[in-house]
Amino acid sequence: MVKYCVVIPARNEREIIGRTILSLKSQTIPPSKIIVIDDSSIDGTGGIAKSLGATVLRIERRSRESITGTPYMAYLFNRGFREVEDCDYDYIAISGADCIYPKEYFEKLIRRASLDNVVIASGVAEGERTTKFGVRGAGRIIQTEWFKSIGFRYPYNYGFESWVVWRALKDNFMVKIYPEITFKLLRKTEISSRKAYLWGKGMRALGYWSVYAIGRCLLTMLKSPKSGVKMLAGYISSTEKYKDLKDFVEKFQIRELYKKTMYILKLLIA
Repeated sequence: MVKYCVVIPARNEREIIGRTILSLKSQTIPPSKIIVIDDSSIDGTGGIAKSLGATVLRIERRSRESITGTPYMAYLFNRGFREVEDCDYDYIAISGADCIYPKEYFEKLIRRASLDNVVIASGVAEGERTTKFGVRGAGRIIQTEWFKSIGFRYPYNYGFESWVVWRALKDNFMVKIYPEITFKLLRKTEISSRKAYLWGKGMRALGYWSVYAIGRCLLTMLKSPKSGVKMLAGYISSTEKYKDLKDFVEKFQIRELYKKTMYILKLLIA
């Protein structure tokens, strides 16, 4: 039987975390362990999670500011990873406190990832668009054996959730999204100007090709001029780049654009 655990960072999620945990416990292959990283909640989030059988790790911090998308989030995840580092789980799963999973979500995802020899995989949140290599942060699974080979940690830098995907690709491992495997979000994912700025810093840290990054900023501007400008500001910031991805992401994106261009030309010629 495949064994996996789930790590959930949570802050003041009293109203919804119970539904997420119950959906995990109702899986056809339930997780061996559910770890909730209680990030200084003041509404009893940790107590609810504990009453439902989750292992709760309490983190204390003074700041009340949102830390979504910042390196501090990597610290929270790593605290959960450290808890299971010596366990024999086949996969580590990541979830938000606002995710509701169909009963067969993880069974289907693990089965497909195993058959395809994929080290990082995710489904898709209902109503969201996806890209070929855009594995979601929440709803993802990471193969434990491979994750241990690169340190079993997220790096403390912007774009850390994407870093693990790019690192797998750089090391010639497969990552995959399965659009037919879906789950629900209790909160709609929205792009704020702050999030856009942090995404821009993530693109900078990961070494995105400037043409690709600026194009993404322009597309964001079409939906929200302020967010697009903020994303560009983040991209041109002095954020430290990942040394282990030096030049890889840019070259990869150039190759992908070339492949797409050639595919379109072949269609036009045919």
